[in-house]
Amino acid sequence: MNLPNIAEEPEAARTERHASWAELFFDLVAVAGVAALAHVLGSGPDAAALGLYTLLFLAFWLSWTTFMLYGNVAAGKTRVIRLLAGMFGLGVMAASVPGVAHAVLGHDGDSHPSVVFAIAYVATRLYGSWSWRRGEVLLDFPVVQYSAGLLPWIVSIWVHGPWTLVLWAAGIGLDLLLILAVSGDKLLQQAQTRFTARAGTRHRPGRSGRPAGALPVLHGVSVDPVHFSERLGLFVIIVLGESVVQIIGAAAEAHYDVGVLGTGLASFVLLAGMFGLSVVFGYAGLPHLRAGRIPARAALGLHCLVTGVVATVAVSLSAVMKHGSDPLPGPGRWLLCGAVAAYFTLGVVTGVASHSSDLQRTVSRIITGIVVPLLLGLLATGVAGRTLVVCLALVVLAHLWFERRLAPIQRAA
Repeated sequence: MNLPNIAEEPEAARTERHASWAELFFDLVAVAGVAALAHVLGSGPDAAALGLYTLLFLAFWLSWTTFMLYGNVAAGKTRVIRLLAGMFGLGVMAASVPGVAHAVLGHDGDSHPSVVFAIAYVATRLYGSWSWRRGEVLLDFPVVQYSAGLLPWIVSIWVHGPWTLVLWAAGIGLDLLLILAVSGDKLLQQAQTRFTARAGTRHRPGRSGRPAGALPVLHGVSVDPVHFSERLGLFVIIVLGESVVQIIGAAAEAHYDVGVLGTGLASFVLLAGMFGLSVVFGYAGLPHLRAGRIPARAALGLHCLVTGVVATVAVSLSAVMKHGSDPLPGPGRWLLCGAVAAYFTLGVVTGVASHSSDLQRTVSRIITGIVVPLLLGLLATGVAGRTLVVCLALVVLAHLWFERRLAPIQRAA
């Protein structure tokens, strides 16, 4: 059985379904999550902070994805109470992030925020994995129905100190390994084999009156591609919106002058440009992606990376607003330039994977989108932070200009 590519069905062969009001309300928890994660990098973007940020973001994203895919597959049978329960769990996780960051990065020894985050994460993931109807096996992203990655998190509730993060990393790593190693077809076959073995050893009637040895009906389910791409795009828009809010908040605390106004404008242009590349000229929130070119699982993985990078850019832009005309410290400069370079690197990957880029276009994207930001990170040691943001905004605008020029050619092709 082949996994479907996102949006591969002809328009005439399907009825488009859009996100419901309940799903849109659920997605708003992403605003709280991104705002909370900003506290992790806000104190100083060193290796420890970046590692903790990555770990917490992956936990938050996996929990959100579990409920997003449940709503996608369940469609009209989605239970709003389940989404609200998942939203509450994600809210608890987000609320505990500043405490976790303070305990881990500040070394104050308070383990309560970490325990709260771990319990909320385990409960949210378990509840989300139990939301699927009996006999359904998700073929596109089966990790949401696995709970093996939660075992280290459960153990971490009774473990304090550095080992807590080690266990969390092991749990996330196990989930990532399952994403790569376990296919939906394999999961469906394994489940059917287990049920067959159990049916051979049972002879008593079940509660439903059906003979206990009768096999339950198992069937694989796949995502609704149109709804799926819309939810991914909405999540990216929400992250970009929260990024704008962070910049406005930083500007409100700064001394108002022409420099602050110029920094705010350049920051807004940079984020608006990412919106254009990811949503207007991209697909499912991914820059340079075309519909129906990559499997849903690959789109989810790239979506996780893109949203994480965009949220990181917002933290760096807020730092520029605070530093004013001063040059950014080395770690802050590399975080900003590295995040922009990572965004364009993912754009190159999606462009090549979806066959929307020829060799010349790919090389130009590498030079302007990856090499230029990295050179700025390496050489712009004495450059004011706001000048650095202007340079990066110009890079994004250049990519938008090229995309707009190429759009009629791509539509004709």
